[in-house]
Amino acid sequence: MKSLLKILAMASLALLIAQCEVIDSNLLEDPNNPSPEDVNVDFLFNNIQQEARNVYAGAADEAGEMSRMTYMFGATYADAYTPTTFDGLYSNAYADLFIDVENLIPIAEERDLTFHTGAAKVLKAYAMITLVDVYGDVPLSNALDQTNFNPELDGGAAVYDSALVLLDDAIADLETEPTVYPDNDLYYGSFEDREDQVDAWIRAANTIKLKAYLNTDNASAIQSLVDEGMLITTSTNNFTYQFGTNSTNPDSRHPSFSNNYVDVANDYMSVNYLNMMLNDKGDVDPRTPYYFYRQTTSDPTDVNLNTCISAFKPNHFQQNDPFCLLGNGYWGRDHLIDDGIPPDGDLRTTFGVYPVGGAFDTGQEEGTEEDMGLQGAGFDPILMSSFTHFMLAEYEYRLNGNAGAARNHLETAMTQSLETVRASAGTLDDDEQEEMSDNDITNYVDNVLNNRYDDAGRDELRVISKEFYLALWTNGLEAYNMMRRTGYPNKQDNLQPARSPNPGSWYNSFLYPASMVERNNSVSQKDRSETVFWDDGTYNFDF
Repeated sequence: MKSLLKILAMASLALLIAQCEVIDSNLLEDPNNPSPEDVNVDFLFNNIQQEARNVYAGAADEAGEMSRMTYMFGATYADAYTPTTFDGLYSNAYADLFIDVENLIPIAEERDLTFHTGAAKVLKAYAMITLVDVYGDVPLSNALDQTNFNPELDGGAAVYDSALVLLDDAIADLETEPTVYPDNDLYYGSFEDREDQVDAWIRAANTIKLKAYLNTDNASAIQSLVDEGMLITTSTNNFTYQFGTNSTNPDSRHPSFSNNYVDVANDYMSVNYLNMMLNDKGDVDPRTPYYFYRQTTSDPTDVNLNTCISAFKPNHFQQNDPFCLLGNGYWGRDHLIDDGIPPDGDLRTTFGVYPVGGAFDTGQEEGTEEDMGLQGAGFDPILMSSFTHFMLAEYEYRLNGNAGAARNHLETAMTQSLETVRASAGTLDDDEQEEMSDNDITNYVDNVLNNRYDDAGRDELRVISKEFYLALWTNGLEAYNMMRRTGYPNKQDNLQPARSPNPGSWYNSFLYPASMVERNNSVSQKDRSETVFWDDGTYNFDF
């Protein structure tokens, strides 16, 4: 036995010596550090598309809570967030998106992949503007310098300017014929014609400019965009991130679907936003059964399932302010309360078919299941054609003084919003929905225009802003921007107050992420009352 082991050992040693003689270790490539010529640009571009979506989602989710579009947990504003809350958004932008774009551009430029570079620049510019909108001043000029571990803050205005230049560069790239197009376009991949696909990306770039110019009151630049005629003005060019129905490896479904339909509903809907959809105009907003899905049509009677039913309406609430129960099973959560979470996951109202790909609410009183509705094949409404017309309505009224032109854009905006929401359930069977009718759309639009916008006693800007707010469902970022820009909707619109009479100061901007402050000696934490550069702090939402 010993002799056999000795023979085997000698044979192994001989094989090892032979291998050493034929392998040159200097020719080995480190798989963790591929050379530029080995990089798969399509894989990198896919990452960039996903990372840009993550930046949008991180900003839209937290801004949705600040705008009362979605539920905010905490007894006071100070309790609602800590700096670590915002680490994910910061990391998605700087550690993922910006670095991947930085790596992609020189490789793609060398291969004349101008579509890849153009679309990547659009996504980076969108993220840059988003970071300013939520944080204010952020690192940029030295942010990716590998030798500088403490990059200084760049002023928000300077970052905006850089983003606008980058968008011009992106458009120039997109207008140049590439050697090849990417395998996957997760935003505009449904276009079969390449010219239409390029056109859509250029419109997205210009519409990002539009929102930046509206925030900064740059009327002349907006008018130039209008004259050029290359904005997202029809639903065909909606700037959305598309999800699928695959459940594993990977789960391609909308995250809000996965979080609320796979087991039990985990997210609460905002009582404030539910109330505006249900009670703002007397009749229920026709988008309501598309936006929200009720698991029950009955209100809770057990305090163990909903603690607010044993509480009195706070004295600082106005008569029409929503509180606790809204009737017919619209089961949400009030703004800024920190009550414990009861076992109501199979009862609370959750997301519907628009835009997360859930179920249409016909009052069926069924708990959520992962085979319901569109099974998660929803989308993120980043920039919709209706948003463009709402922004142009605001521009015409607030910056250009043209109430008639504003009215026309408002009419188009509302019509497109309602039609797009209706179309979102288009693949469901007839027994799974009760489709919004053309008369429903016409009656809604006429009601707003004739009974609100044309009412001499109303502020037209309030009407425009409120309708924009109702059309923005799940895009809290644009709601947050609009509220700071126009002051609407506000307390006079029955925007729900905090449960506490003294909730502290509202967030005029996000706190700096903990990872940013703790690892960067040149950055100090900011106060939540600090405004971004384009916001003069006129409006107060502390109530």
